[in-house]
Amino acid sequence: MPTVLFDGFCATCNRWAQWISKRDSKNMFELIPQDSPEGDIVMKSCPSNLKEVDSVYIVNQGKWFARSSAVCRMLWGLGLHWKFAGTFLWLIPRPIRDFGYDMVAKRRHGLRPLNS
Repeated sequence: MPTVLFDGFCATCNRWAQWISKRDSKNMFELIPQDSPEGDIVMKSCPSNLKEVDSVYIVNQGKWFARSSAVCRMLWGLGLHWKFAGTFLWLIPRPIRDFGYDMVAKRRHGLRPLNS
């Protein structure tokens, strides 16, 4: 089962985790805050090149994904129309996707959370 690691201290990140949970009808993902006891255990195996990345992560069968690549993989695990959205996002070159992700990540603590 893929594990989604998110910033549990960020209201926006928590709302995204709730958003995923509501749409994850097949229970595809395990959602864990990074700064929880469970998150600390998983984060110990984080590759060194990703440890300082301000990102949501997906860990699936020992493979780590961050930033927009993690978002695409989350969308692919949800309903059919979200798979299309994830595929559309995937078609955007990764440097551009990650730039957009980083712009949101830098401002996420000041963003209003998503409505349920």
